[in-house]
Amino acid sequence: MSRRPVVAVLGDLNADVTIRVGAVPPPGGEAHADAALAVGGSAALTARWLAALGCEVRLAAAVGDDPFADWLLQSLIRDGVPPTWLQRIAGRPTGLCFALIHPGGERTLLASPGAARDLRWEEIPGSWLAGVDWLHVSGYAWRGGAERAAAERAVARAQAEGIPLSLDPGAMAGTVRGDRDPLSAFALLLPNRHEIRDLTGHDDPWSGAAELRRRGVGWVAVKLDRDGCLVQGPCGGACVPGHPVEVGNTTGAGDAFNAGAIVGVLSGWEPEEVGELGNLLGAAAVRHGAGGPLPERGDLLALLDRGSTLAGWIETHWRKEGR
Repeated sequence: MSRRPVVAVLGDLNADVTIRVGAVPPPGGEAHADAALAVGGSAALTARWLAALGCEVRLAAAVGDDPFADWLLQSLIRDGVPPTWLQRIAGRPTGLCFALIHPGGERTLLASPGAARDLRWEEIPGSWLAGVDWLHVSGYAWRGGAERAAAERAVARAQAEGIPLSLDPGAMAGTVRGDRDPLSAFALLLPNRHEIRDLTGHDDPWSGAAELRRRGVGWVAVKLDRDGCLVQGPCGGACVPGHPVEVGNTTGAGDAFNAGAIVGVLSGWEPEEVGELGNLLGAAAVRHGAGGPLPERGDLLALLDRGSTLAGWIETHWRKEGR
């Protein structure tokens, strides 16, 4: 695609309170920890990494009417995600997620969604999907409330208008199974190894991806943590190894991966190339968390093998304002 892609995103936006702990104390105990505030929410994190890849992003999400919301909006603006499509819900708190970061970088999440569940389809301007090339939806929107109805209406509208759809199953994974599920609506499905087992019953991710393809999903990109990913699409499939990196914070790494896979499919790439870009962003994200500082171009290039064909694309597209 020669012009700047336009990608709409719908789902959760919250503030992540990242807490680094040596060990979680027992009930009644206490411990010292390092804490920081970061942008959070699966949809919002994918949106900010899509913007860094050069996409025009339209994020539909809901926040409260409090200082956390002010901070999030300013942070997203700096990252190239405009607040045009965000809803501020009076009298409701902005969603918060407490991310306990253990030694080795793995995280434990404690989430309070707050206003995120109050996203209303009726309040999203009709122009939100006008002229978009892609719609990405977070499965966490299916947790319930007005947000679930908004997600379902958005998917139906995109289908009616011929807009390709992607889904990170998240919380939706355990709620759909078999021929009655809506997954055939999606051009790209982005599960991890646990979610694809929930969706298909297959312990083997490759077999699970093949089943989803048989059920009508266009592309399946399965996130396999340190093992990289596997990608299956209309033109075949590939297992793509991950990048050896020092892990600091795994929060949102899969959401960064999503951005790379979406851009790869939207650009008409082969499965291996789609997986390579997804893996690259996921590896970059685990250093500081996907809600932390976005990597510089040189940081991404340093992760690539010498002679990688992706290097030139990163040089041209990564964080190029107004591309």
